[in-house]
Amino acid sequence: MKKTLFVAATLAAIVANAGNLTDKIAEKCKIIGTDRFYGFERTRFEFRGCTAWVVEPSVPALESKPWTWTMQWATAFVPRTPALQLLRQGWHHVTIETFKYRMNDEGIAISKAFRDYLVDELGFAPKTCLIGLSWGGFFSTRYTAANPADVAAIYYDCPLLTFSKFAGTDPEKMKSKIGPWAENAPADWDRDPRMPVNMAETLAKAGIPAYLVYGGADNVVPPASNSELFAKRYKEAGGDISVIRRGAYGHHPHGVEIDDASIANFFRKTLKK
Repeated sequence: MKKTLFVAATLAAIVANAGNLTDKIAEKCKIIGTDRFYGFERTRFEFRGCTAWVVEPSVPALESKPWTWTMQWATAFVPRTPALQLLRQGWHHVTIETFKYRMNDEGIAISKAFRDYLVDELGFAPKTCLIGLSWGGFFSTRYTAANPADVAAIYYDCPLLTFSKFAGTDPEKMKSKIGPWAENAPADWDRDPRMPVNMAETLAKAGIPAYLVYGGADNVVPPASNSELFAKRYKEAGGDISVIRRGAYGHHPHGVEIDDASIANFFRKTLKK
């Protein structure tokens, strides 16, 4: 009987908190709707012309309100990322869909405003843990280089870090792949300071811990010019980066085995420092 009452009280508290958060978001933003995200309560809303959402934990949120942020492809390979494990442990999980900007300067400004809203208005922890799958690695690096004080750690997974060997040279195909970046394409992407592969030293010296997983057989985002070069530069700059190379893997699947807690542990350990 006592156990039944405890479970009922816990569920009631979760539902109440979900409603409170949705109501709080509705004070400043237009609510698109609420639904379930892998069994967790999700609130979707408009923010600066983009669709954003916040997922609430299945247990009472930790007092410090830690959170993960999938920077791109937020619905891809979710069980293989740390998001669900941490939601079960009191973390929040978020995203904002800014792909049309490809994290150019305008995309960074919108993402920064979104982070400030979560921290200042919803009480989230000042520093977030970023999940960077493919393009998300590009987004994570550029955002962090511009706002290092906002980020506790980054999990990279087959990250796109330079447009070399990715964007191509055909103007139309380039535009469809890299969006607004095609309007100001340099002769050599590898030397372009705007490319994340050239920001490794900046992040390393800012003290941002990184956890990098990539497929050795990735033919979408070639490791040599992306993950491997970035990791080499990170280490040479004295940065804290763990590298997991999966030799037989290609670009997909992202993430690790569902029962693998290594990335979730990495995030938790980072916040305890």
